[in-house]
Amino acid sequence: MTLAGWTLPLSPTGRSSTVTAPPWHYSGFMLAVDYTADPEAIAAFAPEGFTPAGDGACTAVACDWASAADTDPRLLADPELGQYHEAFIVLHGSFAGAPAARVPFIWVDSEISLLRGLIQGFPKQLAAIHMTRPVTVGHGGWHLQAGSALRAHATSRGTRLIDLTVHLVEPTTGLPRAVLEPFVHTRLWPTIAASGPGVHELTTATITDPHIGTVWRGDSRLSLCTTDAHELGAFAPVETGTAWALQLGFSVTGGTIHERPDERPDERPGGQP
Repeated sequence: MTLAGWTLPLSPTGRSSTVTAPPWHYSGFMLAVDYTADPEAIAAFAPEGFTPAGDGACTAVACDWASAADTDPRLLADPELGQYHEAFIVLHGSFAGAPAARVPFIWVDSEISLLRGLIQGFPKQLAAIHMTRPVTVGHGGWHLQAGSALRAHATSRGTRLIDLTVHLVEPTTGLPRAVLEPFVHTRLWPTIAASGPGVHELTTATITDPHIGTVWRGDSRLSLCTTDAHELGAFAPVETGTAWALQLGFSVTGGTIHERPDERPDERPGGQP
């Protein structure tokens, strides 16, 4: 009998796959803090071909997502499958002569999002993520209005890695750079033969049908914590800038492979340093 599935686990029907093929659709609420880090420190995290911005421009982001897939109606039907949170760092720069961005660290609280991200090249890791949910009635939470303080944080292995707060000031027609620039990812899958990476390529997802809701500008507070397992020290904020709160939506329909990097990770058995 032939086994089927877009990802493991395989089964006779293919319905057991953790992730099914795109298109994938996303609708969510984002908090973002633009800031600068030490330009020399963050440059070490850029792959060949990607040039970081000279001023050390970065963005810290947290999102509350609802997602769906044309090939898997269960994501839309079950909030445990389709809804999740994530937090990440964006490194701004250029690639092939055009503005681009890169995500060196990202955390999620969903198995499906984790694998879907690794397939694209997001370096996703699991974490406990909590994020302010704006309210529209009553006094039980922050409303989307001037003076509100919206917060998000991610904790992994007992350490709070990222903690950001956006103090809303006013609606705006602007947008954070993390929304405007295409991401350049590294798709890296080791080979069990331990003779080198099985897949090692730079890619960019194909984004379609973008939607932007109301955007708020604000003031910010941001802290990062480095640990033995999370090398965030290079991305520590030197100066924080504009903060943002916005609703957005888009679809991922595929992607583009740019090149195979010349520089390889350490090729040692099991991928261990």
